[in-house]
Amino acid sequence: MRLSLLAVLLAAGCDTPATVTAPPPVAAPAAPSFDYSAQASKLNVIFISMDALRFDRTGAGGSTDMPNLDAFAKDAIFFTNTTSAAPWTVPSHMAMFTARWPTLHGVTNKLKPGPEGDLVFQQLAPEIPTLPEKLVDAGWKAVAFTGGAGVQAKFGYGRKFETYLDDKPFAGMDYSGPPAMDWLRTHKADHFFMFLHGYDAHGQHALLDQDPRAAVPDYKGPLDGGIEEQAKLREEGLAAIKKPGDPANLGDAVTAEDIRFLTAIYDAKVKAADVRLGKFLDTVKELGLFDTSIIVLVGDHGEEFMEHHYLDHGATLCDHQLHVPMIIRFPGGEGHGQVADAVRTIDVFPTVFDALGVTPPDGINGTSLIPILQGKKLDLPIYSESDYRLFVHLRSEKKDGKKLVLDLEDGQRSLYDLVADPGEQTDLSTTDARTTYEMEQGVRSWLNTMKSDPKQFLGVEEEHIKLF
Repeated sequence: MRLSLLAVLLAAGCDTPATVTAPPPVAAPAAPSFDYSAQASKLNVIFISMDALRFDRTGAGGSTDMPNLDAFAKDAIFFTNTTSAAPWTVPSHMAMFTARWPTLHGVTNKLKPGPEGDLVFQQLAPEIPTLPEKLVDAGWKAVAFTGGAGVQAKFGYGRKFETYLDDKPFAGMDYSGPPAMDWLRTHKADHFFMFLHGYDAHGQHALLDQDPRAAVPDYKGPLDGGIEEQAKLREEGLAAIKKPGDPANLGDAVTAEDIRFLTAIYDAKVKAADVRLGKFLDTVKELGLFDTSIIVLVGDHGEEFMEHHYLDHGATLCDHQLHVPMIIRFPGGEGHGQVADAVRTIDVFPTVFDALGVTPPDGINGTSLIPILQGKKLDLPIYSESDYRLFVHLRSEKKDGKKLVLDLEDGQRSLYDLVADPGEQTDLSTTDARTTYEMEQGVRSWLNTMKSDPKQFLGVEEEHIKLF
């Protein structure tokens, strides 16, 4: 028999798993104001995606850059060990929307080869449902206010949405937030699912109301910190891929001082994003929706600043790109605390569905995390993949504190100890051959379950996709 949401949340407060950051003990949640088991299906759902937000920019990750996010997280459940299914926007969001691995949902790039050899826009296959559209089928009204680009409705995200704002590419919550708040003011009595998204921290979103060079006043280098420059540097790194299996690499194109400058710009964007997030959450509270809604906040992927010789994201499967924040707040703040169990972004909608008492579609890979909140352990397979613009074909697995990255184009394997070497600087594949072999077989078995033949990528020469 399915437990009531109240019972689940009480269990979360009383038996919170150990955490990485060792927060203060979590107090038992306060008594609810109504019976969740009877009214869960009447709750709204607000899903906030902060694009390109690294976990280490949150308070749980050791930063003070996001006070509004951290305040929100205090009476929510913060899954501090969350891995994204993909290191860039298009496949990572579709993985969340479908609760399927990118290989299975198929929207791994914006474009795909067409019947005549040309490139055509990719779109989610009609037989694969999105979980937001299933909420519509169950009685919710769906609206979205996004930054466009990789989450445009045309890729399949917008099915059954009454409103889907996506007309400005790489827009931040400075653009998507105000109409979202206006909609809430007009429709606060509706029964709704809202998707709010912004590229505020993304390299292709300009730092607003501030000269980028003011972020590091003593910087004397040649960079200007603009979006055109960011795109140029990213493409220079990808240009190093001369043959299948080559890594993206910027070499000596940027100095340590340049990276200090670019990182400071990113941090300034993160702080600005937090301010916009705070304004939105304040509006939700003012309208009385804070405790009649399940609110989810997630980062779809992170960002790289030459930790692995590359800028931006998509071309590697390092944890700077894959380790993201995922926070779920239930009405009243019950079940608050940090959960360090290894989970995936593909689990977020199945968890919400479980809380609402809505049956998810068949064939999904994600699972409800509510059993974890009841004190149970879930041994979830942690996989990620990238076919970024056909420059790379990478797959990875995390297991027992280790991470194996397999390059499908040349068979190269890399193994990292994420406990001893969280920055993934030392490849152990030659010194720990047994673990490397076992984890590689795990990745290949996973590919086999998806009917994906890794041989199709071996040595393949492809026309790279220019659209980003």
